Amino acid sequence: MASRWQFCRILPATQVALAGLFGGWGLWQRNQVLSHDYLFGIGWNSTARFHVWPWPYKIAAISNLPALSAGLLLTIPIGAMRLRLSETLQLAPTLIFVFLLWLWIGARLDRRWSVAVPTPWIAISLFMVLSSVGAFLPLGYTGYLPYGLVVWVVAYLALSRSTHVSSGQRRSGEGF
Repeated sequence: MASRWQFCRILPATQVALAGLFGGWGLWQRNQVLSHDYLFGIGWNSTARFHVWPWPYKIAAISNLPALSAGLLLTIPIGAMRLRLSETLQLAPTLIFVFLLWLWIGARLDRRWSVAVPTPWIAISLFMVLSSVGAFLPLGYTGYLPYGLVVWVVAYLALSRSTHVSSGQRRSGEGF
């Protein structure tokens, strides 16, 4: 039964669900703020759209920053076609990249640990807590993006170090 459960199956499913939940909730909140009557209907057509980023969206963005970056590359051709799609629909393909990102992470974790070992779960929980903390820090309107970049660089280095050491492979140029 334990061999049936693997990180490469659990992580993509849960992270896509969390990204969809928090990202969708945050985009809904953003739409509510920018479409509200107190802005006289100009919220989307003003600079306010560059300043409104609700905390649920920030959590989804920080915890999936590489996937968000790849997904934003897809919005360029969508925007160039001048389709009148909502921001939520434009960002929906990002969930594919969230799935692929966490599939890769899960495969790396499966190299070293089984799902019964608490170490990777502690690391994933710590990563998610740090992602959540970044959503609430007063870092300015887009300060959560550099924060997320730092979190991801540290997470990548820790992941590559922990899975590389256990794989028994040596990099070229390494000693004994």
